[in-house]
Amino acid sequence: MEVREVKQYIYENNKIELVLQELGMHHIKWHDNNSYITCGMPDGDNPQSTTIYNNPFLNVVAYTRDIVDAYGVSDIISLICFVKNLYFTNAIAWLCNLVGLDYYYKPQIQDKLLEQFKNMCSIKKHGVEEEPPLQPLDEIVLREFKSRFTHEEFVKDNISPETQREFEIGFSLRTDYYGFPRHRITIPIRDEQGTLVGVKGRLPKNVYYWSKCVDEEREKEEPKYIYLYPCPKAKIIYGLYKTQPYIKEQDEVIVCEAEKGVMQLWTYGVKNSVGIGGHEISNSQREKIVRLGVTVTIAFDKDVTLDVINKECKMLAPLCKKIYYIYDKNNILEEKESPMDNPKKWKKLYTENKYLYL
Repeated sequence: MEVREVKQYIYENNKIELVLQELGMHHIKWHDNNSYITCGMPDGDNPQSTTIYNNPFLNVVAYTRDIVDAYGVSDIISLICFVKNLYFTNAIAWLCNLVGLDYYYKPQIQDKLLEQFKNMCSIKKHGVEEEPPLQPLDEIVLREFKSRFTHEEFVKDNISPETQREFEIGFSLRTDYYGFPRHRITIPIRDEQGTLVGVKGRLPKNVYYWSKCVDEEREKEEPKYIYLYPCPKAKIIYGLYKTQPYIKEQDEVIVCEAEKGVMQLWTYGVKNSVGIGGHEISNSQREKIVRLGVTVTIAFDKDVTLDVINKECKMLAPLCKKIYYIYDKNNILEEKESPMDNPKKWKKLYTENKYLYL
């Protein structure tokens, strides 16, 4: 659910006090015909250190704590993030669970009211994207994909068997219309809560039909990656449900293009990365990255131009601590090679070809 929708529900259904009680706020008191509430922080002794305004935006003023998020917003969500030490989408999920909302359900809002919220919302946006909501999948769908063996192709690409098990890599034996197998290595896609929302399939190399290798023919006919169970790619930050603690620990998030990059870095012991499924960061992905509140390092593939990298850095820079990017000025990588494909090259790129965006 969108933040504005959750806040609207809390405001309209008088749930502010319930939220504050569950957070452990004390001396909760209404003022001025219920226009705002004052209360104290769970670990503080000032009974009026925090003010929550009873309006659709649920603005919060915390006089003794810095709860303002990376977007300059101080509201009920940023208060939850501070008190519960949660990432903002986890805070929204916690809030939905508390007030009885379905985190994955997108309610219908009156057009006029929705337009008002868009116009008044203080969060900075770069354009408007119409993205379908994420929908959870039943975990039972993973039984379709065999996952009890190691994919040597991934091992050759420096994704260890342990990492493959960690990220639940499987194998699809689906057939096409004519009954021929369309084998694909499967990558479960989970959101920041760890909820299964999609399954991606990668065409493996050296596939044989009727004792004939048809790699080249298949590559002309079929894309390397397809979604066996689709999900809106623009809303996915791959791996964040696993890597978030390490991102916080390192105070840095490394932004890769592909899911494989996240798994390769994990194999190398670098566990503070995420994947965006391409080299264009969507509004939804950008917001999730910024909300992490850490330094951002962009690590796109060799074939991505410096202009494209600078464009993405420019969009992130106003709201992030620092932005770095990896750019292969010394031609360490082969054409179309990613910075993560080789551990030695990765180390050299990260230490010698990492530049601060100014």
